[in-house]
Amino acid sequence: MIARVLNVYIARRFVATLALIVFAVALTIMIVSYVDVLRSLSDEHDFNAMLGLRLALMHVPLLLDTALPFAFLFGALISLLGLSRKLELVVARASGVSVWGFLKAPSLVALLFGALTTAFLNPVGIRLEEKAANMEAKLSGKVVRGSGHWFRQRMGDAQSIVYAASADPADLALYGVTAFIYDAAGKFKEKVTAPSAAFDRDRWILTDATAVSASSPPHAVARFELPTDLSAAELKRSFVEPETISVWQLPNFITTAERMGLNPDEFRVEFHTLLNRPVFLLAMMIIAATVSLRLTRYGGTWRLVLTGAAIGFLLYALSEIAGDLGSNGLISPVLAAWLPPIAALTFGATALLFQEDG
Repeated sequence: MIARVLNVYIARRFVATLALIVFAVALTIMIVSYVDVLRSLSDEHDFNAMLGLRLALMHVPLLLDTALPFAFLFGALISLLGLSRKLELVVARASGVSVWGFLKAPSLVALLFGALTTAFLNPVGIRLEEKAANMEAKLSGKVVRGSGHWFRQRMGDAQSIVYAASADPADLALYGVTAFIYDAAGKFKEKVTAPSAAFDRDRWILTDATAVSASSPPHAVARFELPTDLSAAELKRSFVEPETISVWQLPNFITTAERMGLNPDEFRVEFHTLLNRPVFLLAMMIIAATVSLRLTRYGGTWRLVLTGAAIGFLLYALSEIAGDLGSNGLISPVLAAWLPPIAALTFGATALLFQEDG
């Protein structure tokens, strides 16, 4: 009975602190986003203050999802420090509850919160961010394009490799196109360049193209048709970044990337990073516990808090580095995604064992 009441009390304190910090972070993000929207779109004819506020609010969920681990870290630090400062944890220990007993409730909150953000907050944030980007593009009349795109496609027994300097996913249009075409034996056949290309069912239409091969000099082609076995849905998937895809859609994008000859590792890293969000938040909570359970009368509280914050930021940085290594195939994508949170969780649990049990 005592343990159950204590767990409910600690969970309520933790959730209340976490909610306050998340609200403060969301409000800050909204204000910054609103100022940015005003700066970029205030001169447009159809723009008004309420539309700007709506766009700013649509940017909040995805940015909040990115900042959530730090909000969770500081929420755990503040709530556990409050319990320690009021000697409530001392009373809990005196009643026979170990550190693992009163960390049970925050741990369950971390796992539940991580699962909910992966399953709901991240997909909703991505959907709203995409909608906001489309609205901003419509207001400004500018199409947001990428910085370069390679993909492979088949044409019966032959195949081609296509590069586009930029692309418009909505209209399936390519700009600055270069296509390397190979025959069924895999030998180079010809190279075709064009200012733009448009997708039409099972082919690309290259306008004002220039073709050259080993047996013929460069010659102009007003309309060059390049067959493809890729569907419109697969092509649209290939134009997006892993960070703009929800956990529910990433498996299909991994399959599409493999089919198009693209690098699927970056999609695998993002998929497993979203799957391990509960473990990552749990690691943040354990790190906070290692530096906030010391009695305040011993002094050095703020030094410990800064240490915990630094370790949390270091964990985030290591996760980004490991993700880059996994995305480029230098290490396993699964290992790149899961190693940092598991290592941090192991480190935190070991530190707590030394603190509590010697």
